[in-house]
Amino acid sequence: MKKNWISINIGGVPVINGSPAIITSYQAKDSRALLRLIMKIHPGKRDLVEIRYDLLSRRSENDLQNLLSQLSSMQLPYIFTYRTEDEEEARIFYSIAVENDAPAIDVDMRISGIVAGSGCMIRSYHGTHPDLSEDLLKNLLKMRSDVVKVAVAYESRTDFLTDVFLMQKVFSGIDRPLCFSPMGKDGFIRAVAAYFISDFVYASGGRSTAPGQLDPDQYRSIFKLFRTVNTGQRSR
Repeated sequence: MKKNWISINIGGVPVINGSPAIITSYQAKDSRALLRLIMKIHPGKRDLVEIRYDLLSRRSENDLQNLLSQLSSMQLPYIFTYRTEDEEEARIFYSIAVENDAPAIDVDMRISGIVAGSGCMIRSYHGTHPDLSEDLLKNLLKMRSDVVKVAVAYESRTDFLTDVFLMQKVFSGIDRPLCFSPMGKDGFIRAVAAYFISDFVYASGGRSTAPGQLDPDQYRSIFKLFRTVNTGQRSR
């Protein structure tokens, strides 16, 4: 799919058109456990990290302030995410993330009144295949953001391919990075989406934070295989 952008930078990590960036998502019961997990699995790595604060069982404004302060001292290139239907709660936690200069925030398109500050703004849609439409994608594209994200749950590869063609129609010539994250038990469609459409993939850092997630090394192996196949085809 044709895209009219070259690169962006998130927390010191360059994201380049044509080379999907890996975002590792970690899940833990509280902030201390989350930090221990990140320091154990992610030391020195320059992959992006997703902080799913909504998945922590113990949350508070002070706790988030302390967590983000420590992430900043670690110079961790993270994306702050808070999934909730409570818009006021979302605004409170996102405002703390913005005040702490989060490298990027991922905000659902249904939540209004949030400004990214100095970091990147990711505007996202999360839903199911039957609810996805051309008008919805066009409205998402119209929003002010640095990255457009579409996360859809699938029951079949047929539904997935239907949406692939829809996204090629709506997003062809897009002027910013696109994240297409298909969810479901079929983990391979995530790698296919990343290599042919998406500029990001979400990987599991231990326990999966979404159905069908692969780990970073699995993605790297799949991308290497795709590159090998493409190189072989060009040499014929």
